[in-house]
Amino acid sequence: MADVTPTPRDPGDPRALLTPVAVLAGLVVLGAGLMAIQGLFVTVAFGALSAMVCRRGQLAMERRGVRAPVALGIAVAGFLAVIAALAVALIASIVAVATTLADHVEDLTHLAEDLAAQFGLAAGLPSGSLPAIDFSTVVSALRSTLSMVTPGLTAIAMATLILIYLLSDAPALGRRMGEVLPAHVHARYDAVAAEITGYIRVRTVLGIGTTIANTILLLVLGVPYAVLWGLVSFLFSFVPNFGFLLSLVPPAVFAIIAGSPLSAVLVVAGYTGINLASDYLFQPRMMSDELDLSPVAVIVGILGWTFLVGPAGALLAVPLTLILRTVLAPFPGARWFVALLGPLPDEPTIEG
Repeated sequence: MADVTPTPRDPGDPRALLTPVAVLAGLVVLGAGLMAIQGLFVTVAFGALSAMVCRRGQLAMERRGVRAPVALGIAVAGFLAVIAALAVALIASIVAVATTLADHVEDLTHLAEDLAAQFGLAAGLPSGSLPAIDFSTVVSALRSTLSMVTPGLTAIAMATLILIYLLSDAPALGRRMGEVLPAHVHARYDAVAAEITGYIRVRTVLGIGTTIANTILLLVLGVPYAVLWGLVSFLFSFVPNFGFLLSLVPPAVFAIIAGSPLSAVLVVAGYTGINLASDYLFQPRMMSDELDLSPVAVIVGILGWTFLVGPAGALLAVPLTLILRTVLAPFPGARWFVALLGPLPDEPTIEG
């Protein structure tokens, strides 16, 4: 399609504000709709994104001579194996933390009070001005989180059915979409599918590396459940910036419970160093410039998607933001918003 660029209006013209205001209003309406159907949206989005990634693997196997039904079975089995391992690790970690904290609530509460008092004294704050962590509340929150296991497993089962349908019907679905959608729409889909697949591949490789490094660190320091915390760090490696902080808390707390505050300090230092090396040394070498989202966009995206669709939004934030950028990029009136997210995709614009 030819490049159609509307004549820019004078910035002083009040009508120049109509387009950005309309874009923001549309995003607000979209956000309200997502909040109303967040459970359904997360299930469908997770199934569709997983199918997008698994389809790439399925096609790669077929190009190497694997029969289509066998490739489909391997892709689905691999997906289920990964999801099952991560789900078991997450549930086991919650149970381990809740059980252990319940046995050490009083000791940890006193420790938190002492740390708060020492920090307040060092900072020159009035005594008692810093609230200490109430670990009994933390235990109650963890136990209530376990009540979400059944709905979560149901959502994963439905997402798996969506994935199986999309993978098995992909050739016919592609032909049907080709009959009703223009070629540039298919090109944008292929582009965003390649971006998301590349992002997940890079995050997976980096996650495996950080998991191995974290596990070795915890084993050397003698932290209980070291392998379990390593698997948890792999899961949270898909949450940029915030993920490593969440995965850091359990091993640091268990190091303290094991009676070694020095080990807890070394856990924090080791996790921080490993995360910095992963994000700032290896990731830029492995990820293309076109895929980059600005750091502010990633942080705001995690917060925004988590607010809209719940905790799963933190895991889906980057792929969903990439899709949003791809959908809005061709429209001149939304290019300012796309520019806030990162580098502008080099593609023709359409008249909006």
